[in-house]
Amino acid sequence: MQSAAGPHALELLLVYAVTTGGDFGVTERSQLWGRAAGFYMLPDRNASVAVSRQWQHLEKLGLIERQQHGRFKRIIKRRECGLVGGKVSVAYTVPTGAKSDVYFRVPFAYWREDWHRKLDMPGKAVLLAAMSRRKETFTLPQDTRGARALGLGRHTVTRGIEELLHHELLVKTGTDEVVNARTKGGYESVHTYQLAKPFNINLSNSEIERLKAERAEIERTEAERLEAKYQTLEEVELTVEEVALLARGSNAGRRAGQPG
Repeated sequence: MQSAAGPHALELLLVYAVTTGGDFGVTERSQLWGRAAGFYMLPDRNASVAVSRQWQHLEKLGLIERQQHGRFKRIIKRRECGLVGGKVSVAYTVPTGAKSDVYFRVPFAYWREDWHRKLDMPGKAVLLAAMSRRKETFTLPQDTRGARALGLGRHTVTRGIEELLHHELLVKTGTDEVVNARTKGGYESVHTYQLAKPFNINLSNSEIERLKAERAEIERTEAERLEAKYQTLEEVELTVEEVALLARGSNAGRRAGQPG
């Protein structure tokens, strides 16, 4: 979406959130769409022109279809892949979460907390790209090839990261070594990031399982440390949290020892 219509058309993808069944269509006044998307607030006839221009942009990309519905236009969402072969849009289907049907969620807070107005286009684009990573911690490539893989320009990624860091929607967590054949050693050090709430909601199933195992291991190690501390001292001061952790560990041990 590089044209002047692009930034506002992006906000009208709100249609994906309010069309959940049937023909996946919705019929509303142009004034409502303009206000919801935050780019036209006046209750006059110009709202129809402003909103229609954005719908036209999305329709050219194959993301929606417009049908006449009385005095209004009915907006029907199409598959997010857009035009297939650059020519035909595909009917929308509900995602299943299968490997070949990957999707991510955008929280309503994006609109309710006015981030669609606070963020410029680079920030919005990188925010969506970061959510699509579906990991707790991830990298955001800023070289030309890596940025192109996200569907963005290198400078757009750099500006977007800076914008999200400024608004504290993105947090630096450290660095990671990644393969880069263009460097002398074959690797380069890149920053790793995490999304702040409420945008940290997209995790793959494998990432969820990894985090569960990691946290279980941390709890087990801490419980063993406290157990050793408790057994080696005649008197020990334990916090309420430590007592609760010891109790959970003791109960888990008794359950594991019970015959099936």
